[in-house]
Amino acid sequence: MSGPDGGIPAPDMVHVADGVELALHRLGGAGPPLLFVHATGFNGRTYGPLTGRLAEHFTVWAPDLRAHGWSPPPAGRDFLWTTLAGDLLAIIDHLGIVAGELDCVGHSIGAATLLLADAQRPGTIRRMYGYEPVVWRAEEVFGPGENPLIAVTTNRREVFSSRGEAFERFASRPPFGGVRADALHSYIMNGFEDLPDGTVRLRCRATDEAATYDGEWTSTTTRLQGSETDVVIGKGLEMTFEDTGIPAHEVLANSRLITYAGLGHFGPFEAPDVVAADALGAVLGQPPVERQSETNSTK
Repeated sequence: MSGPDGGIPAPDMVHVADGVELALHRLGGAGPPLLFVHATGFNGRTYGPLTGRLAEHFTVWAPDLRAHGWSPPPAGRDFLWTTLAGDLLAIIDHLGIVAGELDCVGHSIGAATLLLADAQRPGTIRRMYGYEPVVWRAEEVFGPGENPLIAVTTNRREVFSSRGEAFERFASRPPFGGVRADALHSYIMNGFEDLPDGTVRLRCRATDEAATYDGEWTSTTTRLQGSETDVVIGKGLEMTFEDTGIPAHEVLANSRLITYAGLGHFGPFEAPDVVAADALGAVLGQPPVERQSETNSTK
């Protein structure tokens, strides 16, 4: 069976914890394994232009986080980001990838949970690119129930008459108004499910997305200190969230920061070719391209 785009097989369902399964997509490619992890509200299939470039060099595996994409919500409603990091370790074990032989790319929560996973099991990830990992300094983190995105997300519209209507609405306003048309098309095709009455609904339901934001408070710099991965952190300079990505760079010894003028938190959708080129450079161990950057060396 194929997905909505007709070219990607239906995901495998992988048991990752008691009563919890995650959808795992194989997005193509014939090279060594690469794990790609999406941002909150998205799923493994919504980044077509970006992941297509990654698949030119790697076999790309992409899990859907709890209650995202094809993954069901957990019965216990545990969305703590440290728990989600444990889910990723279970996915890696399922794939049989030996520690130190895995490269990864992540966006937002995807980048943060990959770093948390490497800190929980140091040495798991060899090289990584993360676009704006949401990691907080311990003294700045929102407490449980305090994240302002909880209320914003809870009121989000979920159902549209068609994917065409959803595309027109999303393309006409922030934060999707500045994304590339083919990237938005990938999101609309794979981020919605068909309902029996002919309408379409967001695969990530508003209450589940809000609960995911509420689990963000465990993603702090203190929990990254065991991570050993070489990581390139991408940072957009259009300040949707001014500091996003910087705290992780501050505490990770083997990190390099690349900044992007004109891109915001949705950079992987706004300029997927640029982000993919830097992500590939990072995970292939290539010299950095000529962009503004800052490097932390091993202490």
